[in-house]
Amino acid sequence: MSVSASPTSPRASLLRRLLDDAGGATAVEFGLVALPFLALLGAIIQLAFMIWAAQNFDFVFQTATRSLFTGSFQQNNDQTAQPSVILAALQKKMCGSGTTATVTIFNCSGVKIDISLGTNFSSSKAAVPIDPTTRNWSSSFGTHYACAAPGSIVIATAAVKFPVFFGLLDAGLANFADGSTLLESTAVFRTEPYSSSQNSPCPN
Repeated sequence: MSVSASPTSPRASLLRRLLDDAGGATAVEFGLVALPFLALLGAIIQLAFMIWAAQNFDFVFQTATRSLFTGSFQQNNDQTAQPSVILAALQKKMCGSGTTATVTIFNCSGVKIDISLGTNFSSSKAAVPIDPTTRNWSSSFGTHYACAAPGSIVIATAAVKFPVFFGLLDAGLANFADGSTLLESTAVFRTEPYSSSQNSPCPN
C-alpha cells in the first residue's frame, strides 16, 4: 500500500525558500562591517591630521621663541610695556603677514601666547590654557608677558584651537566645550647673555 506525502502549505514553502536564499548575504555582511570600518578610518585620518598639525604648530612656535632666547625680540620691542602689544608682536613673528605669512595647518590668527619667568628649571610651570570648569579658554591665559633679561629662565607657552572633523566619534579628542581640541607647545630655556648696554630692554 502506498503512502502519499502530505502536501506542503504555500506559506511553509515560501518561508523555506526565504531561509535558504543566500543572495543578499554580501549586502548584509557589508552593512554589519561598514559602520565600524568607516568609524575606524575616520579616527585614523583625524589622529594623523592632528599629529601633523601639532608638529607644524610646535615647529613654528619654537622658531619664533628663538628670538626670545637670543634677546633680539626684547631689544626690538623695548619701546612699549603693554603685554597685549608685545604678545601681538610675538604672534606676528610666529605667523608672519602678507607675503611673508607662515604656512600653517592651524588657524594662526587664533594663537594665544603666554610668557612668564621662573627662578629655576625644576619649579618652572607652564600656564594652563583651558579652564576645566567651563571647558573654554582660561581668562588669564594669553595676557602675561614677562620681559626676559639676559640669563633669565623663560617659560613660553602657545595654544590654539583645532577642529575635530569627526566629532560623532568622540574618541576623547575634544578639550573645548564646542568640540574643538587643543594644540599646545611649551618652551623652557635660559636666555643668552645678550648685550643690554645703555637702555635695558627689560626695565625693572
